[in-house]
Amino acid sequence: MPQSINEKVVNTFIKGLITEAGELTFPPDASIDESNCLLERDGSRRRRLAIEYETDAVNSSFGIVDTQVFSTSLWTNVAGQAGLTFLVVQVGSVLYFYNTSTQPYSAQQKSFSVNIAPFEFSGSAGSSTVRIQTTSINGSLVVVSGAISPFYIEYNTSNDTITTSSAITFETRDFEWQGDITTYDAVSSGTVPNSRKWDTLNSGWVGTKGEAARSTWSSANSGNYPALTHPWYSGKNTDGAFNAGDWDEIFGGSTLIGNGHFVLNFFNKVRVSGGTTYISTEVEASRFRTVAAFSGRVFYSGLNSAKNGGRILFSKVIDNISEVGRCYQQNDPTAEDSSDLLATDGGVINLPDAVNIQKLHVQGSSILVFAENGVWQIAGVDNVFRATEYSISHVSSIGINNPETFVDVGGVPMWWSKVGIHTLTVDQVSGSVKEQNLTISTIQTFWDLIDGNAKTECTGIFDEINRRILWFYPANGESIKNKKNKVLTLDMNLQAFYPWEIADSSSDVDYVIGAQFFSGYGSDFVLADVKLSNGNDVILSNGDDVVQSVLSELSNADSSIMLMVKDISANKMKMALFKGTSFLDWGNANYVSFAEAGYEFMGDLILKKSSPYVVTYLRPTETGWTGSAGSGYTPVRQSSMLVSAYWDFRKTVSSTAQEAYRLKYVPVVDPSNLNSYNYPDEMVTTRLKLRGSGRSARLRFESAQGKDFVLLGYGMINAVNQRF
Repeated sequence: MPQSINEKVVNTFIKGLITEAGELTFPPDASIDESNCLLERDGSRRRRLAIEYETDAVNSSFGIVDTQVFSTSLWTNVAGQAGLTFLVVQVGSVLYFYNTSTQPYSAQQKSFSVNIAPFEFSGSAGSSTVRIQTTSINGSLVVVSGAISPFYIEYNTSNDTITTSSAITFETRDFEWQGDITTYDAVSSGTVPNSRKWDTLNSGWVGTKGEAARSTWSSANSGNYPALTHPWYSGKNTDGAFNAGDWDEIFGGSTLIGNGHFVLNFFNKVRVSGGTTYISTEVEASRFRTVAAFSGRVFYSGLNSAKNGGRILFSKVIDNISEVGRCYQQNDPTAEDSSDLLATDGGVINLPDAVNIQKLHVQGSSILVFAENGVWQIAGVDNVFRATEYSISHVSSIGINNPETFVDVGGVPMWWSKVGIHTLTVDQVSGSVKEQNLTISTIQTFWDLIDGNAKTECTGIFDEINRRILWFYPANGESIKNKKNKVLTLDMNLQAFYPWEIADSSSDVDYVIGAQFFSGYGSDFVLADVKLSNGNDVILSNGDDVVQSVLSELSNADSSIMLMVKDISANKMKMALFKGTSFLDWGNANYVSFAEAGYEFMGDLILKKSSPYVVTYLRPTETGWTGSAGSGYTPVRQSSMLVSAYWDFRKTVSSTAQEAYRLKYVPVVDPSNLNSYNYPDEMVTTRLKLRGSGRSARLRFESAQGKDFVLLGYGMINAVNQRF
């Protein structure tokens, strides 16, 4: 019987890597395996560009020490100047700063730095080994880590310097009862313990009027202490003076009055009044690991503490940066007058179920708390957070494993847990927030094969222009600290995962240690002439113009994923990016770009078939010529793509790889214009004869060393044997 001929066309081979599908259920347009490809929204697939140092890159003034921690963050709205953004680079115990408005970015290192070692506290693990977290508010930068006392940095625009504060003093009201509150509805007689005395004072029986009332009552009651069921001022007579008898006549029930008269240092609670120490000093031995600016305040959390591990401190609405540690109610809650909690006050929120809080994130009108064992949402009422009214909800039981993997995608969080990659979505019916696992149905097997150390060392960034998340992490078993030679990309437009691998240089061992996305827009201070009222320049007696430093908006930089690289030869930091058209990482290291398409059964699972022809569609990439008439001409950015096939579920290639980039016409070199390639077609179409047969087939597309490719799609002509 004659064979049946049909065809298959694929023009959107951009669904990315899928590992969670069987051979018989593999989705179309996805890849079984791939590496070092870039998936585009127009449906094309191309080689990623090579890592190349930025033009005119310079080394940092500081060295890179392998044993020390390395991290980066962004300080936005520096000194309240819109568009002025600094890159903050942590190398061990020192912070360095770069202006992100001008290229080359590596040449914009500021002259100042901050040593964070002086902010270490007793028992600290050492600031050189713990990553910082930062947040920007009112033009200042708040810095925290588990190894230092939090502090803030201010930038002085007039002389291009910074000032570093002392450690932030955190103050909270003492709302904790120190004694046995089950006995406080009765009069304490006999020998009154200090805890009872302190709780009495902290309930308002203190100060000029409160102490006088307690003394009066105690004198009338054999030196005993009053029940804490109603405040002292409830016993005032018609003259406004405290009367012990009137106070005794009031039935207070068994509910205790409020406390919190005293404002204490949160990390060093000294309970002293009138020169008397009532309780031994209570010391909190850990420090905040995460911080976020939200609703005009600063939120802090992440204490490694059995007692305070679930607590989130928030400052008052700040008018001055010096107020970022005022985490308490301004009015005395035990006062006779003006005891109300104000909407603008600071305070403390306790999430006792949260274990190992690692990240705070602002999402709309709420702040999300990411702990090891889940996610909580603290939301304001009517889209406004107030100290007087907010709600707390448990969003997810899936927590975060490494805060460096956290990425803010336009307000939407993405993070790595112990079991996968997650995000939060909003239920369209209820409006509630719920967790979604992004890997469980896509690349879970791939993700599971990343070892624990690599996941711990992973760091993520978000390309706001192209809406791509890139997670950088080391290869399994990597022994060099901070080295990151693997990249996992999630394209938010395509909802596709795909991996990259950075090749090691053959001549040296430079490697990526971090990454940040730079928008390319910013500001910087430039010198401008001082003008008279008539518009003329102010001129000194020696003829020089009078100039002043002014902030200017700049847009002379490109948006880029900037890579922080350790230059081994100099032991310094340099900056690079994915821009090389030599398609050799570091200029000499080959990397393979490939993609293996899914299984093609050509309509049935039983009959064997062949694919006599495969037609590929590629976009020309050549941009011109290099060379001369004497030495010959070589195309610039030449393409090449090799195609091979797997038949019948084989793990090894069944056919010899064939070159698919075959130009139909011979380009003519114009010696007067080597920047033009002069190829007449916008597409290179090639028909290949595919050897082999079987019940299924799948194709592999692979790069050639040093050459580009842009795959637009392909077609297969299939021949099916109709004989049963």
